[in-house]
Amino acid sequence: MATPAANAAAVASFINTNHADTYEYIAPKKLDLSGKSVFITGASKGVGRETALSYAKAGASGIIIGARSDLSSLVTEIKEAAKKAGRKTEPTVLTLKLDVASEDSVKAAADAVSAKFGGKLDILINNAGYLEDWAPIAEASTYHWWYTYEVNVKGVFLCSKYFIPLLLASETKTNILTSSVGAIAVLPTASAYQSTKLAVSRLAEYIAAEYADQGLVCYSIHPGGIKTDLAINMPQDLQDRFLTDELALPADTLAWLGAERRPWMNGRFINAKWDMKELEAKKDEIVEGDLLKFRLTTSA
Repeated sequence: MATPAANAAAVASFINTNHADTYEYIAPKKLDLSGKSVFITGASKGVGRETALSYAKAGASGIIIGARSDLSSLVTEIKEAAKKAGRKTEPTVLTLKLDVASEDSVKAAADAVSAKFGGKLDILINNAGYLEDWAPIAEASTYHWWYTYEVNVKGVFLCSKYFIPLLLASETKTNILTSSVGAIAVLPTASAYQSTKLAVSRLAEYIAAEYADQGLVCYSIHPGGIKTDLAINMPQDLQDRFLTDELALPADTLAWLGAERRPWMNGRFINAKWDMKELEAKKDEIVEGDLLKFRLTTSA
């Protein structure tokens, strides 16, 4: 029987090798992102912050970081990370005060990036997110339940809406949306967070369908089980079971994904825990079966 739990297990085992930390194949030192720019939302902490450092190590020329909180210390860390990685050119770093749920804020951010980087952006990483205190629907806070949608879904929509024109003006044209393995699970009390991540993965399919003919690629990604400030709103027993991965795993995976356009993965779901070399080896199987997309099954 294809229960959500069985489905989640099948997705996890789609690739034989799963990682909890970074590994040589995706190491930033092996990448060359010189000449490329990336905008990372939710960059003040957790996965976003670590991803900015991975892009610096990979030699990205332009790193734009956006968040509601202060980012000044991260600027220095980004430049130091690039230097320690042996990158000879210091990246241009732009910090933006950003509320992804505010259309005015996102539009202003897009205008600032356009002005600074010649009207184009290579890679957009929609990392900003929100996770409410979990509760049964009849007991949930209406404000926090809906605010989860404001950040996780509306925020991805707004950033994609205003940055897609800049992505289309670049050669890399890559839009990455942070989803979650929760998109394929049904854990009682997690109705807001998990359903938003399902919506985000479907948005990736829409963006791919609408802009593939213009060269845009869009993926949704599960970053792994990371014990960030966001994730600690999960019940403690779930934290102990699932939050066992290291920040470098999603950060280096995101840098690896941004280093090369992969149209064959357009609109698909990626698990950062999967071994990326093994994932690439399954290219033909994935394309021929149109796998790693969300569908309603009618089989047992």
